[in-house]
Amino acid sequence: MACLLVWTIPAYGSPSAGPAARSLKAAVLVSRNIRPYLEAMEGFKTGLSEGSGTEIQVIGMENLRPSDKAGLVRRLCGENPDLLVGVGPEAALFIWKEIPDNRIIKLYLMVLNPGKVFGAGKDPCGISLNIPVHVQVNMIQKALPDVRRPGIFYDPRINDDFFRKAVEGASSTGITIVPLNIGSKKDIPSVLEKKWNELDAIWMIPDRTVISESIIHYVIKEAFIRKVPVIGFNRFFYDAGAAMAFVFDYETLGRQCAREALRAAAGNPCRYMPPVFDVWINPLVVDKLGLKIPDTYDPPIRLGP
Repeated sequence: MACLLVWTIPAYGSPSAGPAARSLKAAVLVSRNIRPYLEAMEGFKTGLSEGSGTEIQVIGMENLRPSDKAGLVRRLCGENPDLLVGVGPEAALFIWKEIPDNRIIKLYLMVLNPGKVFGAGKDPCGISLNIPVHVQVNMIQKALPDVRRPGIFYDPRINDDFFRKAVEGASSTGITIVPLNIGSKKDIPSVLEKKWNELDAIWMIPDRTVISESIIHYVIKEAFIRKVPVIGFNRFFYDAGAAMAFVFDYETLGRQCAREALRAAAGNPCRYMPPVFDVWINPLVVDKLGLKIPDTYDPPIRLGP
């Protein structure tokens, strides 16, 4: 039988919390042993320990067999923690489906499109990886004021809702969203060829039909030749040559989740929260593309490293 992987069960105390601070027991379940999840988990542990005297155990789920998961359910129900946190969609769904005790505060972290994970109409507590679409439109307008006709690459079967929200969010800004809708990766060159004259930026969003490292490099290269900026959604895009990217600091997201956990533990309603994020402008790329950018930016927009 595979062993249950428990990385740490430390006791944390915060001098600043004072003698009246409530001592909490928390279990953090991590979907996979990958860097973003581990950084988010560390941020959560640090943030929680700073706000309370807390016992935290971290449980890796990547290699657990069904029998191990059944044992984990019995164990968590028996230990009756104050907080359960699922890092990643698999761990988050496990907590909500398998742990029936509604007295336990449950939160998710590092989950993209929670509605698709938990089901339509469900509104569990936590920090998603979804920046509201209208906020993204607003950031694009402020960061790259010359961009008036960004084209969104997307598969309508996956991201039709995102596209419609982008069109709605842009309706009062003077920005026109150009649809670059595809059904498979092989459609990308032909769609671009037809649409180059209609757009002045390419906005790439999380979409499993569209996104791969090779496609990102291809689109950025083709766009650069035509002096069209690319807008991406993580640091990989920035490093690959995108003019602008929405970037997460995963440890900061963990701290954000810890603040929500402490807030809920203090008796406040648990909330769904959009993530804290940064917008990085690539100064080398915008200069080579000849884009005009403001002399200064307000947070979360800044020149990237």
